[in-house]
Amino acid sequence: MGQVLDKRTAESRQYDIDCSRLLAAGETIASITSIGADQGALTFGAASVNGVPITYPDGRTVPVGKVVHVLISGGVLLPSQPFLMCTVRALFSTNLSPAVEATELLRLVNTPNI
Repeated sequence: MGQVLDKRTAESRQYDIDCSRLLAAGETIASITSIGADQGALTFGAASVNGVPITYPDGRTVPVGKVVHVLISGGVLLPSQPFLMCTVRALFSTNLSPAVEATELLRLVNTPNI
């Protein structure tokens, strides 16, 4: 599990799930089986795997085949909830394993009153 992702309920945002710490040297994501969350009524777009190395603002570079890209939209909070911590789970197969699961925490917050 990496950093906590933040998302407002009204947003549709592209997120990266860095799976490099789960994978052995030379192991890459072959296909994505499913992506879901334990709560929050989030909607997930079609997921893809990085085809080029990705360098993040912190200077870290992740090689090809080790990041899941996914568009996350929507989300529902009760009026009394200022936020909701959701566990996002990406299940995928690799060139070495038939089933690996990556998890990330996503903090869902309401859009501020306008």
